Amino acid sequence: MRPLFILGATASGKTGAALDAALRLGGEIVGADSVQIYRDLVIGSAAPSYAERALVPHHLIGTEELGNEINAGIYIKKAKEAISDIIGRGKLPIVVGGTNFYVDALLNGLSPVPEIDAGVKAAVDERCSARETSELFDELVRIDPVWAGQISSSNDRQRILRGIEVFTATKIRLSDWNKMERTGGLGMPCAVVGIDIGREKLYERINLRASRIVENGVIDEVRRVNLKGFSSQNCKALRSIGYLETEMYLKGEIPDTASLAEEIAKNTRHLAKRQLTWLRGMKGIVWKNTEEIQKFMDEIRLEPEDDKVH
Repeated sequence: MRPLFILGATASGKTGAALDAALRLGGEIVGADSVQIYRDLVIGSAAPSYAERALVPHHLIGTEELGNEINAGIYIKKAKEAISDIIGRGKLPIVVGGTNFYVDALLNGLSPVPEIDAGVKAAVDERCSARETSELFDELVRIDPVWAGQISSSNDRQRILRGIEVFTATKIRLSDWNKMERTGGLGMPCAVVGIDIGREKLYERINLRASRIVENGVIDEVRRVNLKGFSSQNCKALRSIGYLETEMYLKGEIPDTASLAEEIAKNTRHLAKRQLTWLRGMKGIVWKNTEEIQKFMDEIRLEPEDDKVH
């Protein structure tokens, strides 16, 4: 049974489409989101509600403690185990993408970049912590212009630091590592569908989601995780959109809740644009609008197992 991947920009309706498909096709949902995987991050990550999770089994959503740092390699291992288990019980695995890097890694494997020594990571962090992101991006352009060109935003500090860290540790550019043969992917035919609802409708949904995130209690959610000792300073997931802005609000850097919702919406729209650019460059996605998506899913089980969609 081929796993079904449901991809698309944030707020495009992936959760609803996945639930409908799981209920009609006898499926179970596997999350592919680097924030929704954490138990304490529900509201700001727009994770499936507890009521939605009660309808069908969900895997890798709300399963990890914030102290457990999950990377793509760890995610692949956990996702492959979940998918194997689901197939073994005669169910359809439905992978719902939120973090495109996780999706790509699961489908195609990872380049053989070695694990970076903790001492090297600490040294890079110390050297770069007080420097502006723009300055770090300029350094990355000098050492690895190809990787710098693949970063969708020169403000993406995480990916910039990754390029600097890999080159510092290995003396090989990350872009060169990425040209090497990938390993560790799922290794089976998959059906991959992308939801395309049009930019105007997508932005309307993003604006509404941002308002609901604030109304539903993201401020209290961030306060709770702060009391547990986690913040954007020591937890990567809390640097994601929704959480970082809320932390700024709690510090007084955003004046009121209306402005908080507007800032989350603005940054989410920018993220969605980057996500769609990335997904449009990914091979094997069958793009469908809202009306076409269910027909596509109904045909999944009617197609031969060896008719490879991805």
